[in-house]
Amino acid sequence: MKIATAASPAAAYGITKSMIRDNGPTFLFAPVKMMKEVKGSVDLDKCLPLNKAAVLHRASDESVKERKAVTVLTYLHGVKEVESVALPQIQEKGLDIDIIELRSLKPLDLDTIRESLKRTHKLVILDESTYSGGVGATISAIVSESLFDELDAPVLRLCMDDAPVPYASSMEKAVVKRGEDVVQGVVELVMKKY
Repeated sequence: MKIATAASPAAAYGITKSMIRDNGPTFLFAPVKMMKEVKGSVDLDKCLPLNKAAVLHRASDESVKERKAVTVLTYLHGVKEVESVALPQIQEKGLDIDIIELRSLKPLDLDTIRESLKRTHKLVILDESTYSGGVGATISAIVSESLFDELDAPVLRLCMDDAPVPYASSMEKAVVKRGEDVVQGVVELVMKKY
């Protein structure tokens, strides 16, 4: 069983093309509303791997050397939040982040996460699921068990409380974590002494 996510039409197309060619069962989660917002063309000949995450932004070597960089894992709607909201605000504060889009939830691409953590040694997970039993909880457990030696601080999970998401958009904003929460989390991880 392979479980994948796509936050852009190009990723959705490339992953779907690979899923069609795969011999086993596969699931793809894609936010339809976000797909309508993106304009541009898709490379029709490109298949994307079903077992790899995508590095969307790499923290500068200077930020890494000064220990002012953090790895941020996210997927689906979180990708847009981190790229358009969190990244500019984080860089304004003199910090930087590696942004990793988790296109493959199962299997989890630990190699890409490991390479980033070898540089930053700190991890934030922006998750769309609940605190208990969610995707972020599983990823946090896997990272803590498999990559513990690379961490200088506890994994910070930014996810929803264990409650249903309210229908009203004004109330939803209070429950669902956003780019501003990532900014606050990154600042706390960099500034706090462990």
